[in-house]
Amino acid sequence: MFVLRNWETTGLVGFEQVMPGVYFGSRNSLDEASGLVKKGTLKPQDFRFFIGYAGWQIDQLREEIESDYWYLAACSANLIFGCSQNNATSAGGLWEEILQLMGGHYSDLSRKPKQDI
Repeated sequence: MFVLRNWETTGLVGFEQVMPGVYFGSRNSLDEASGLVKKGTLKPQDFRFFIGYAGWQIDQLREEIESDYWYLAACSANLIFGCSQNNATSAGGLWEEILQLMGGHYSDLSRKPKQDI
């Protein structure tokens, strides 16, 4: 999956806006994304790719969130795309930066070795 940044108010056909300026894409929309880069509508740095798989049964994610297996956080397009003050470029760096910005217990979690989390 990937997210892309676009500040145009017209939106992008074939992509789902998940927050202002940020759109979701998947393997099915790679050709469209490639075409937008070739046309100059978007630049390669407007994309952030995430590799892996996540899938849930009906209500499973909601139940996992309620059981504190996941942490919800407000976010911004600038943070997702590495424009924040720490400029987190890796997915791990982004995760750590968001936890630190949340403060308190979450900030402590960001400093723990990965196998302890």
